[in-house]
Amino acid sequence: MNAQFPDCYRLRVHGIEIDCFLGVYAHEQARPRPIQIEIDLFVPIDEAAARADDLAGTVNYEQVISSIERVVGARRFQLVESLCSTLADDLERLPGVRALRVEVTKPQPMPRARAVSVELWRLT
Repeated sequence: MNAQFPDCYRLRVHGIEIDCFLGVYAHEQARPRPIQIEIDLFVPIDEAAARADDLAGTVNYEQVISSIERVVGARRFQLVESLCSTLADDLERLPGVRALRVEVTKPQPMPRARAVSVELWRLT
């Protein structure tokens, strides 16, 4: 995907672990469970800001984490797909984001499955 955006850098925020109410069944909604989130944001390069070491010319990854915490804390989700899409909706509002990838992983959804994940790509 980076080849499609040669004027962009990719901001990766990976290994985010957060507790979330996620699942269709009552036992899944009884308590929050840890999930993992991976984020890639494609943002146009501001060479002057990069040379000046200026945070204002970037997407602040603290905002990315805050966005995730806000979305996950705002409601209960039944589907991994719904959570993934809602996160993408919120993250695409960050200034300068041209494209994004959101991946949500739900560990141990069933006894025989180590994890299930949904990955969503979006052009903004």
